[in-house]
Amino acid sequence: MTDRNRATVFLTGATGFVGGHLVARLVADGLRPRCLVRATSNVAELKRAGAELVTGDITDPPEKLRQLIGDCRLVFHCAGLVDDWAPRAEMERINIDGTRHMLEACAGLKSLEKFVMVGSMVVFGMGPQNNFDESAPLTHTGDNYNETKIVAEELAFQYAAEKNVPVAVCRPPYVYGPGDQQFFPRLFESLRDGVFKYIGDGNQPITLVYVLNLVEALVLASRTKTAPGELFLITDGESITRRELAEMICREMNYSVPTAHVPEGVARAVLPVVEWLAKVRHQRPILNRFKLKFMATPLTFDISKARRLLGYEPVEPPRESLRKTVRWYREHHPEMAAKTR
Repeated sequence: MTDRNRATVFLTGATGFVGGHLVARLVADGLRPRCLVRATSNVAELKRAGAELVTGDITDPPEKLRQLIGDCRLVFHCAGLVDDWAPRAEMERINIDGTRHMLEACAGLKSLEKFVMVGSMVVFGMGPQNNFDESAPLTHTGDNYNETKIVAEELAFQYAAEKNVPVAVCRPPYVYGPGDQQFFPRLFESLRDGVFKYIGDGNQPITLVYVLNLVEALVLASRTKTAPGELFLITDGESITRRELAEMICREMNYSVPTAHVPEGVARAVLPVVEWLAKVRHQRPILNRFKLKFMATPLTFDISKARRLLGYEPVEPPRESLRKTVRWYREHHPEMAAKTR
């Protein structure tokens, strides 16, 4: 079998957090993924992994993308703009237009067996999410990330229904693991610098997903025969409280354990003013609805469907995955070390 023949898997977002881990998994499985990369992308890791690289962008015309996909039998769409304060136009260009172009490129491809897309639990909105499953309604909040991810998922299901694109959507909550540049680093900095404050008592439950668990689900979704347009919620399978998470990080990183609290009612009352001031000053706010959701809102999910139809199970106990991730940051990011007092 030639190297060219082995490139039967096409990826977007391969230089990103989730996509990079997925590439490593596919290579370990004996595949040579074909990765869509921009001319300015850092592709050193992909080259070391032995991936095939093709230059382009998810917002390129579908005809060009179709040529790049070629006869690949699997497409993983991991590209997306994940941000709680990015401009609406840029989020629409990447999350909506990019998804539409990828779906249109795949419509009618005879070799295509599965189009696996990474969704987001942000589509559930900002309210309490207690043991939500795939039947829970989408909630429009008006926020750029929420709105663009809802439209992206709707497009995926539309193409599945109307053009028979074999779509499977894996919808994760907050993703963590080695290489994360958003979730853990911000939390570490807040705890390290002593500015972290619980909102409420800190005992509200939250369910996260380890990046290798999400990768496992994506691979299973690509292999399992499911009807076009199937949706799966993917998590670590058990929750943790905000207090337990913060205290575990502090123990592993030798930070001072936070004790300060802000009443949830006070945080919600000042939130509109804080967000308004940030917009006026063109700054990222110290508190916005996404941060408040992460800090205070109950977020737990039912992954029975993924377990039943995909055979999905977390690769290891969730608390071990969290500890392993914290230790990785401790070893690879000395700037995260506790400050001397």
